[in-house]
Amino acid sequence: MAKLRADIIPGGPERASDPSPMRRPPLTPQYIWSEKYIRDMSYLPITQLLGFSKFKIMSRYRRGPAEVLRLLFVFAGIPFENPMLRAVDWKCLMVKVPYGNLPALWIDHNIYGEPSVITRHIARSLGMLGTTEAETFVVEAVLEQVRKLRESEVLQKAFEELQERVDDNFEQAFSVILPQHFTFWEKHITDGGGPFIVASGMSVADISIFDFVYQYRMYLPIDNVLVNFRHLQALLNAVRTDRRLASYIKSVFSGAR
Repeated sequence: MAKLRADIIPGGPERASDPSPMRRPPLTPQYIWSEKYIRDMSYLPITQLLGFSKFKIMSRYRRGPAEVLRLLFVFAGIPFENPMLRAVDWKCLMVKVPYGNLPALWIDHNIYGEPSVITRHIARSLGMLGTTEAETFVVEAVLEQVRKLRESEVLQKAFEELQERVDDNFEQAFSVILPQHFTFWEKHITDGGGPFIVASGMSVADISIFDFVYQYRMYLPIDNVLVNFRHLQALLNAVRTDRRLASYIKSVFSGAR
């Protein structure tokens, strides 16, 4: 009597059948990265900046210090990839990243470090460091002021005090440091006729101020100080409603106002 199909051994009489599912080797971070590298090499979209063909902003955070770079690329209409590195990815890449810190910029399979230097270089290439030498001095000065504010130990301690008990650092931050810098920036705005830091239009300084205020207002009551600086409020509104940035800002800074 002929065998029914269900009676036939799948592996055949000469080979034992293994009923367990097919096994695959574990995908290590190195394997995943190399596979993605091969895919990247097969297609490189062309952009208009410096003849380079592909950009990745490498960071571990959705916002953080890399956000100014992202805003610059969005403003210029330059496509870029925005991979969020996990801890295990970062351990594999640490030796390849210059100076061993993030964020870093990946351009055509070369990695460049130090975010403040990268920001200035990209801004200069896009004509967003001012159109005259005097404007460039102002933009560079504001960038440096924002950088120092971000790294300010007083602001960090003010946040810690806000969680527990308001003390000297909180008072210094909101009575001295922030009003002082906001006054500097308001003077630049009024000197140039507004609404931006320099008369020629939006620069990386405006984007940097916007990013600082919108990130820190999530943790500190910056609006209590900002209410006294209407020209600075106008600058923030001009950046937020810019047709090239509006949709991106709305998606990243939820509830941006």
